[in-house]
Amino acid sequence: MARSASAVLTLALAGVGAGLAGCSSRTNVSATGNTPASYSHVYVTAQAVWFNASAGAGPDDGGWVKFPLSTPVTVDLVADSGGNFATLVTALKLAPGSYAQLRLIPLDASAPLASSARTLGAAYNMEADYLDGSGVTHQQPLELLNPDKGLGIRASLSVRLGNIGAALAAVNSPATATPTASFGVAGTTTSPTTAPGTTATGTTTTGTTTTAQFAVLFDAARDLTPFTYAGASAILLNPHENAYDLSLSGGIQGQLTLTNLTGIDGASGLPDIQVSAEALTADGSRHFLVASAPVSSDGSFTLYPLASNASNPTSYDLVIHGPGIATIIIKSIPIPLASRAAGAGAPTGTTNGTTTTGPTPVQPANLVSVGTLIPRTASSYSANITTAATAPLPAGAEVAFYQTLPSAGEVPYVIAASPIDPFSQVLAAARSLSTGTVDSGTYVASGATVTVVSAAPREGAGGYQVAATAPLYADGLLGTTVAPTSAGATTATPPTLGTLALAAGNSPASVTASVHPSGAGKYDHGELMLSRNGQLIASAPIDAALTAGGGTVQLAGVPGGTPTSVYYVSVRAWSS
Repeated sequence: MARSASAVLTLALAGVGAGLAGCSSRTNVSATGNTPASYSHVYVTAQAVWFNASAGAGPDDGGWVKFPLSTPVTVDLVADSGGNFATLVTALKLAPGSYAQLRLIPLDASAPLASSARTLGAAYNMEADYLDGSGVTHQQPLELLNPDKGLGIRASLSVRLGNIGAALAAVNSPATATPTASFGVAGTTTSPTTAPGTTATGTTTTGTTTTAQFAVLFDAARDLTPFTYAGASAILLNPHENAYDLSLSGGIQGQLTLTNLTGIDGASGLPDIQVSAEALTADGSRHFLVASAPVSSDGSFTLYPLASNASNPTSYDLVIHGPGIATIIIKSIPIPLASRAAGAGAPTGTTNGTTTTGPTPVQPANLVSVGTLIPRTASSYSANITTAATAPLPAGAEVAFYQTLPSAGEVPYVIAASPIDPFSQVLAAARSLSTGTVDSGTYVASGATVTVVSAAPREGAGGYQVAATAPLYADGLLGTTVAPTSAGATTATPPTLGTLALAAGNSPASVTASVHPSGAGKYDHGELMLSRNGQLIASAPIDAALTAGGGTVQLAGVPGGTPTSVYYVSVRAWSS
């Protein structure tokens, strides 16, 4: 653990290698994702779902309501994307109340293969499949940091009382429990069935049963972190998930005309084009990614869910981007204010007494259409970064490439973002960036064609500002730029990015580890990694301690000084 004071850890490297019965509410949890076009499958297998009323609760704290799944469920984030959802669990007896955190407990890649993963053709419970430059498919295990602690997801979720709520009001506080959850099989669908006189809305009260529908959104375009070690490659899941109450959500849909574009398809068969909803940061200095979705092979897209309640932005700017097109930015798309009385998207089912007999598939609703857009073709170039050895980036950092519309008062938009290799401190693969000008317009009316104008961004056609971001750290300073080395060039000179300052409220802390190899000479390279909620926060090499037969390693400047400055340790060690 790391707090405001130093913490000392001892590591022994041995074998380290590459509700209430009959209550008036039910809760369903689904999952959807976003993946780069280079991946043909990304499998995530869940074995439990936890809830807590505290956003800051750690996995070992109290207050968790735990639902172990009777059978693990596997989601393919490539198939279950763009408005398609996989059911994780249904009819949970989660006590009515507010929950600020959802924790998904995955089934690690090293565990015996679950039947749900085998059915989908996976070789591992957690897996990322991609095609290399020779067209060969690689099925790689998706590595996790302390998977038994789960993936912590902050949220604002509410389970409401049903018609008999007054009688149960005294016993509705969330409490630690370990009920068994019913489960749904990923990718299956059932026909909608709704009791007479009811409406399929975000949260539906039928008789004495209220069904709440929550969804977890994985953004694998940011979460999949390729890295190299000992000449080999691997992929780490460094999650940035969000959880949504579908009764308070909406979305954006549209159509791209792709007939004038060639060579844009990735390994998945989908176009290498994504759509992203963006909002302003708290200080108003730049935009940040809220959620992203892929574009389907016919050019249609559905970006859902997006929060639309009063405590979140009710309008978003849409960024349509890819290396082979000129970026399109549509400003000020309003998401209608959703409510539980007139919400959208959540499945419901027939009710027999107080027992819900089955969910219907999640149907994205409360959608705003931006009509049909025609992207222009563009050339691209490859860009990477460098970092100073004396001021490295945090291990869990990602690099964002920004462009700014030329009008007065505009601030930068994220056009592309990639995680760094936590060991090499650069992008595992150079990012392809469009050299085109930018098309931009303002939303007018749902379904109407948006008028766009073309102009070079403030950074110049093909120019981008580059800055890093990382969990628990302040955003990197804007101003560093990248552009092709010359007109028509396909590469750029890598810009140098410095380390990040700690986020407000954190103070520098240190973690000291005592390393004791189990066998002399067994390993000569390794990394000590600190994680929180499944996210990589910091790392340090332990090579010197391994080759010396033992020693200490210190991570300085770790975010600390808060009640949630609690970390878990992982070690990867190998022989060169």
